Amino acid sequence: MTSKFEKTQGTVVSISATEASEANPAGITWLSTSCSARELSYTGGQKDDIDVTTLCSTEKEMTNGLSAPSEMTINKNWSAYDDAQDSLMAAYETDTRRAVRVIFPSGNGFAYLAEVRQNSWSAATSGVVSASFTLRIIGKPIRIFAVTIPVTGVLLDKTTLSVKLGESFTLTPTIAPASATNRAVTWTSSTPGNVMIAASGSGVGLAVGTSTITVKTTDGAKTATCVVTVTA
Repeated sequence: MTSKFEKTQGTVVSISATEASEANPAGITWLSTSCSARELSYTGGQKDDIDVTTLCSTEKEMTNGLSAPSEMTINKNWSAYDDAQDSLMAAYETDTRRAVRVIFPSGNGFAYLAEVRQNSWSAATSGVVSASFTLRIIGKPIRIFAVTIPVTGVLLDKTTLSVKLGESFTLTPTIAPASATNRAVTWTSSTPGNVMIAASGSGVGLAVGTSTITVKTTDGAKTATCVVTVTA
């Protein structure tokens, strides 16, 4: 059963290899720091507290407090072989921006354009060197949703089949494209008294005669058939 909550294990954290001008640019090289990152945290920016002088005011007349930008913190183990970490260090040293992408195991996530405002590391006995990068988010985050690849067709490994009375068989569907997101199928027999078909695609000849076995995809309702003849 798929959980309705996002999982942390398997989350992919990626940094653009070079300077970026937008949060989720096309054609850019992404560097993963997932295998050294321990914790991510994001804090949305502080907005102005808006005040007015009368109940009938329709425009902002006073501002209480100062706005603050959104920030993200990446806590990780320091690694001598982490290209994403090197990109963050380069961004800090050159005052350039990087695209940052966080994708949860579900395929959903966020993309940001950010500046590295601070970095630090610490070393303690009997441990590993820890590093922390504080990123200032430029603009608003971009929501990323899991890409759904639709089913375009289905084929069966056999279109006709002859079996003996009481003989078992198995039909194998091939769903196109191979990367389709929802690959679930259902099976039906036109004459269940002659040929029984299970949810796994396995069937058995029950009585002499013919039956059309149909496989149908849950996504797109694509179908393929096989005519099964049962002989004595």
